[in-house]
Amino acid sequence: LHMKQAITMAFEEINANGGVLGRELEMYLVDDAGNAAGAVTAVNNILSRDPAICIGPHTSPMALAAMDFYKEAGVPFISAATSPSLLDQQNEYFFRISVSDAVVGEVMVKYAAENFGAKKIAAMYITDDYGKAANSASEAYAQSIGLEYYSEGMTAEDTDVTSQLLKIRDWGPDVVFSFTHDADSALVVRQYNELGLKEIPFIGPNALPMPQVLDLVSGEQVDGLYASTDFFGDRSDPTMSDFMDRYTERWGVEPERYAAMYYSAAYLAADAITRAGSTDHEAIREALASTVDFPCVLGNLTANEHGELNSTLFILKIDADKNCTVAQKVSLN
Repeated sequence: LHMKQAITMAFEEINANGGVLGRELEMYLVDDAGNAAGAVTAVNNILSRDPAICIGPHTSPMALAAMDFYKEAGVPFISAATSPSLLDQQNEYFFRISVSDAVVGEVMVKYAAENFGAKKIAAMYITDDYGKAANSASEAYAQSIGLEYYSEGMTAEDTDVTSQLLKIRDWGPDVVFSFTHDADSALVVRQYNELGLKEIPFIGPNALPMPQVLDLVSGEQVDGLYASTDFFGDRSDPTMSDFMDRYTERWGVEPERYAAMYYSAAYLAADAITRAGSTDHEAIREALASTVDFPCVLGNLTANEHGELNSTLFILKIDADKNCTVAQKVSLN
């Protein structure tokens, strides 16, 4: 829903200011059903309409399933999917508006070592492409700097992860990570508390500080926990604050990570079409690949050689009122 709202709002604003190349932007929206099979159906539906550019799918398993179809069609697409394995596809039409979990894991490991003196790191991870890739990247980096690493998996269907958490507790970690989606993150946090594990520092995923996750846990349960994310709604930043005010006025709720990502993606798509000077797919792909210092609510975006655009990561600390403060800000450039 936030993805749809953000893109809709961006298109309304762009069209109110004259559109792109003298034409209004049109959005053709298809539900991907939240799974890989649905993503394939949705993407093929969209590609049959010969779009200039696509935004989504959103999650890593869905983006991975759609990769070949975009590549074969030669249509550029922008996604906030975070799995490092997406780059293994070597798809020059893929552009990432989020920060790869390969980098996220490294930053989390460094933070755990430098701020908690961690020698042993444990992790809970969802056993889909996102979770496995994020966990593997963190494990590889931890071991490369001489730290011990242990992990336990869970599925999206799990309603009880106490056995995994007890195994983690018995292993004796100095810090615990979580690489999980929205509902899964809330489940892990609730049972982490129920088992009395909060004395062990906990660093959660980008899902943890999002409103839809915080609504599923109590302030006491998240008090003192950390999260690694590529989005922070910083009210002291005029651009971010203005976006948050306008989004709240338009939709009646404050924006979160997905909203900021895809609002930025919509403006970036419009900018790429403008710089391309046409709706030619290859010209738009080249424009995206040559993006330098594109200003948006996420900051300034610059494409690297892999089509990755976002270069800012935050470690946030959550308090009992579910407010987040920045414990560390990392510029990946």
